[in-house]
Amino acid sequence: MSIRSLATLAPSTRRTAARAAVALMLGLCLPSAVLAQATACDDLSALPITPRVDYLTEIQPIWEIRCANCHVNHSGSPSAELDLNEEASWAALYAMPSLIAEGRLMVRPGDPGASFLLEKLRCEQPQAGERMPRGRLPIPLTEQALVRDWIAQGAREQPPLFIDGFEDEAP
Repeated sequence: MSIRSLATLAPSTRRTAARAAVALMLGLCLPSAVLAQATACDDLSALPITPRVDYLTEIQPIWEIRCANCHVNHSGSPSAELDLNEEASWAALYAMPSLIAEGRLMVRPGDPGASFLLEKLRCEQPQAGERMPRGRLPIPLTEQALVRDWIAQGAREQPPLFIDGFEDEAP
C-alpha cells in the first residue's frame, strides 16, 4: 500500500496500518516456532520508539542496575557465562549464540523478535531457562522497549552518526 493510498483511509484504519508497519519493521512478531514456546510476554507495542539508542549510556546502565546480582561485577565467574560488565557486554551479546536456546542468537541485530535476550527480559516463560532478572521484579517496560529499539536499530556498540541512512552498517 502506498503512502498516497493510506491518506484515503479512515484515521483509525491508518493508525492500525501504521502500527502494523512499525511492528513489521521492528521485527516484533516472533517466529511461530518461538511463539509456541515463549508465553506471557509483555506487550511493548504501545511504547514509543526511541531513536538513536546509545549502548553505553542507555543500555549498559540497565545491565548494571538490573543484572548486577549475577552478570555484572561477578569477579570472573558470571552466571550462565554471560558477562554484562561494561568492557565485555556488547561482545557477549552481539550475534552470539545462546548457550541454552539451541539455534538462537542472544541478539540478532535488526530483529528484536528473534533475539533471545529480549525474550528472556519480556516473557514469563521463555523458550529456555527463566525470565530475567531471576527472582526479582521484571525489568520495567520502558527499559525493555529501549532494548527492543537498540536491537531493531542494529544493536550497535556506538550510536549512528547520521539519521539519514548514509553510514555503514553495524559490524
